[in-house]
Amino acid sequence: MTPIEVQQASVLDVNAHPSLRWGAVIAGWMVASGIALVLYVAGLAFGFQMFDPNDAAATAKGIGIGTVIWVALTWIASLFLGGMFASWFDGRDDATVGCMHGVTVWGLAIVMSGLLLALGLSGAAAGGAMLGGAAAGIGTSGDHGRGDSQAMVASSDAMVRLHGQVAQRIINAGGAGAHAAADPAAVASISTALLANHPDTASAVLAGTTGMSPADAEQSVRSLSPQVDAAKAELKAAADKTAHYTAMAMWTAFISLLLGLLAAALGGWLGAGHVHRVYHLRRYPRSVATSGP
Repeated sequence: MTPIEVQQASVLDVNAHPSLRWGAVIAGWMVASGIALVLYVAGLAFGFQMFDPNDAAATAKGIGIGTVIWVALTWIASLFLGGMFASWFDGRDDATVGCMHGVTVWGLAIVMSGLLLALGLSGAAAGGAMLGGAAAGIGTSGDHGRGDSQAMVASSDAMVRLHGQVAQRIINAGGAGAHAAADPAAVASISTALLANHPDTASAVLAGTTGMSPADAEQSVRSLSPQVDAAKAELKAAADKTAHYTAMAMWTAFISLLLGLLAAALGGWLGAGHVHRVYHLRRYPRSVATSGP
């Protein structure tokens, strides 16, 4: 009886190095975007439900903190699921490839979010410029000085109080030019000079618009020192508060982006480990044995 020789051949995996499938990445990003939109809408609904018009200040503060937390959680959860779905769409039981797809979904989400934000800001800036040009045209046709002063005056309580004090001092000084000097353009010029630590300029403007003597104008400007100091302190406090909240927002964005990166990579890694459950497949080995005569 002639013996039968059995030969074995191994089938090598041609794609030995990990490779990305952009279809899976884009699909995962779309899933992440859809989940984020749903969660954002749910957060808005919850925020409007919790708003109390009788205690608007406290409610607004609570809603602001809750919004930051909700946005961060939404970003993390959506990227986690987006990375997981990307690895499922890829269909390979490879943890490295799954992490790569998750990280790429994270990068695509950041790029698209930045692009949409830039387009939105540019559109808002263009619309604001158009409205500003129209308002400037109306102001020029009616009262050029009044339109310019509105652009210079800061809309804060401190500036409003300082303007009122300056106008009242000018009117109390009397004279033929008192009403002309009380014009908002002149008041804004004097207030701006005082806040910029230029009392000489403020005195010159006051004397030139009211007809007061330089000594009287200087004395009137010097008497406004308490109001100027209070306005400076309030404006500085407002600037410090703005800087504080801006720094908090930037740190929150940084931490959210970092956690989103980790969540997307983790989602891709977990998704790759459960591909066989998603597609109801067995774990086949990378090499098979064949027999021949």
